[in-house]
Amino acid sequence: MINLGERLGLEKTRLDEFLEISQRRLCRRGDILFQRNRVCNQLGYIAEGALRTYCVMESGEEISFLLQVNGDFFGDYESYLTGERSGFIVEAMMDTEVLLFDKRDLEHLIDSDVFWLRFSRTIPDVCFLEAKRRIEDLLFFGPEERYFRLLNKMPEIVQKIPLKYISSYLGITPQSLSRIRKRITN
Repeated sequence: MINLGERLGLEKTRLDEFLEISQRRLCRRGDILFQRNRVCNQLGYIAEGALRTYCVMESGEEISFLLQVNGDFFGDYESYLTGERSGFIVEAMMDTEVLLFDKRDLEHLIDSDVFWLRFSRTIPDVCFLEAKRRIEDLLFFGPEERYFRLLNKMPEIVQKIPLKYISSYLGITPQSLSRIRKRITN
């Protein structure tokens, strides 16, 4: 969990306090961590593996909103903040180890020490930066560039995720992704 400490800027004793309120969970490929139409009262951290956050359209089509890997935080932060039901599903794309943080436990930690009150601003900052990067990918980069960025972030994991999920995340058809991959290998 040293990566988590580095990512959050926590020294070992503070990291240990933070880990005391976490729940370690091992997920199998296909396990659903968060369901649609339920309030998301937890946030999580991926210790190892990959998750997909997606929604199901009225037509039944699944749209992958996020693909997240080792070192990423996950959860429906809007639902977490507002207490409203989530429109997203979070699913393990491979065997994945996560740490889950319950909202009440985080609030108790924040109430216990002014350090944690200041620290609590870190979580929205991380969520904001991840959302900003996703928006920039969609607005400023073409499909091939988005695929390269995804490969750079998670090269070994991209090979283990079905193409239909990657193409949905990139906002392209599976056929377009196949053409991009073919151009890269030639």
